[in-house]
Amino acid sequence: MPKGVDNMKVKFCENNQWKDAVINMITETHPNIKISIKKCIGKCHKCKVHPIAMVDKEVLVGRDEKDLYNIIISKL
Repeated sequence: MPKGVDNMKVKFCENNQWKDAVINMITETHPNIKISIKKCIGKCHKCKVHPIAMVDKEVLVGRDEKDLYNIIISKL
């Protein structure tokens, strides 16, 4: 079930090289989404090679920054 902007929480790993671009896209279009950056989200094998985020303990992996952004927004 979609969460809605005010209830969505997105977590990023501080080491993911794509996080800044995805965070910028989210904050520009959906400033009410709660974003946090964690030291590690425990998915290092994916995090090293793909844009990655967690929404409600679900790991979301994109092909690139725009793809991950679209996956996150589709969860609204």
